[in-house]
Amino acid sequence: MDQVTEFNRLFEQSRLVLASMRGTAATSGADEAAEPLRAAGTAAEGQVEVVLVGQRVESVRLDPRVLRAGAELLGEYVAQAVNAALDDLRHQAGQAGAEPAALDPAALGETLGQLQDQSVRSMSAMSQALTDVVQRIQEGGR
Repeated sequence: MDQVTEFNRLFEQSRLVLASMRGTAATSGADEAAEPLRAAGTAAEGQVEVVLVGQRVESVRLDPRVLRAGAELLGEYVAQAVNAALDDLRHQAGQAGAEPAALDPAALGETLGQLQDQSVRSMSAMSQALTDVVQRIQEGGR
């Protein structure tokens, strides 16, 4: 097997590994989507707690002592706890989304394919040029 063919084979093997990674990434992304993020927020020194799952309120817990604060203040505490839970949810979503965005397997695969094509053409041209030089040297030596 000549060097150009071996080089092309290695590139093709790399592209297949990358394609399998893309399939794995798509599958793991679907698994993550099946389990929504869970976030919590508190207010009034922990007397009001709100738990979110995905973008829905799962529970609101009120310490009985906070009920003495009055309806208006209680409403503010609940709003603060919900906003804190939403901030937590956004923070988690940002962390979960940051890593995959850093590596785009499709773009990497396309770039790798272009590099493979260009490299094989260049190596073929260099190989042919070296073959021509060797042939000229051998013909000149006779």
